[in-house]
Amino acid sequence: MDRVLPASWVSAGGIAQVGRPDSGPSGRGPGKTGPGGKSWVRQLERGRLHEVDLNDLVEFLRACGNGTRDTADVMDGYISLPPVLEQRAKQAVLDATAGLLPVQRDRAQNYDIGLRHKARQRVRTAQDIKKRVRQAVKRAKAEAWERRLHFLFNDVLDEVHVSSKDNLSTFLKAFGRKVFGALRRTRKTRSVWREKAMAKLDSWAAEHELPAEPFVRMKQAVIALFAEMELRGELN
Repeated sequence: MDRVLPASWVSAGGIAQVGRPDSGPSGRGPGKTGPGGKSWVRQLERGRLHEVDLNDLVEFLRACGNGTRDTADVMDGYISLPPVLEQRAKQAVLDATAGLLPVQRDRAQNYDIGLRHKARQRVRTAQDIKKRVRQAVKRAKAEAWERRLHFLFNDVLDEVHVSSKDNLSTFLKAFGRKVFGALRRTRKTRSVWREKAMAKLDSWAAEHELPAEPFVRMKQAVIALFAEMELRGELN
């Protein structure tokens, strides 16, 4: 099976350091005319051939009179280079998270490190870089919001005299997150949609046959927290 070599190896000077053949062999390779009727060798040297396989490289080296030992340093030098787009993505995340709190920044960058080790999250285009930045910043903000909610939940549970070990506390926390989520989803919509979302949540406790009072207090507390975070720009 042919293995396609990256054009970036040529751009990095790999082929240029190997040399140019005086005349190419017949068939596919250096003696072949490239796209547009131009010299295959010239296009190879300039990194303009997008699909160069190992057979092509072997033919090129044979025509140059070079063996694998002659090209080992060139190949090793290229292989040891970090992926350019990955480096750009890493720097973009660092720049985007520079203004965050230290804890948020560290979590965002650690999350990005995890993405770099996942094959499906590897950067291949400029759009992938933007996506990685959005993912890291979104993760940092989500964790910051969760910390704010965590402290709020504890305060509300103490206020309504519900133990953290009580099953009711689980329902209250889930309800609080639902309220926060509904507020976020309706943040830029017409007020009528937020009213409908809140009305739907009001029936949630009743459907689960739970006491209404602690849920009303939780809702009020989350709405107040959301307004405070919005005023401070923490939701942007």
